[in-house]
Amino acid sequence: MPVPPPKPIKCVRKGCGKCLFCMKIVALCECTEEEKKEEPKDVMYGWCHKCREKYAEEYRNLVGTHCTYCGGDIEDNYPPLGVVLAVILFPFGIIACCMLKEKQCVKCNRTSV
Repeated sequence: MPVPPPKPIKCVRKGCGKCLFCMKIVALCECTEEEKKEEPKDVMYGWCHKCREKYAEEYRNLVGTHCTYCGGDIEDNYPPLGVVLAVILFPFGIIACCMLKEKQCVKCNRTSV
């Protein structure tokens, strides 16, 4: 049975580290384990809403190049079928291979097309 991806429970912006549920520093967090089982609200790219507003320029650099869930780096993955098509149907297979490309988060393994 596959292990579910890790849920961000604190802001991933370096220097913040606040709890994404109660917005307090982790040492003062009052959240219960039951509250942390749900998805945190108002989180994009692993950043809390306060950091997104305060560090808008840094946040803009993340958009589109990092995972929207956890903020991890994104890499391109080519499925085996795409590689086989690229080799067998060269040069037109390369187009098919690029169309089948997936973007996958390095940290939580979520994929998007």
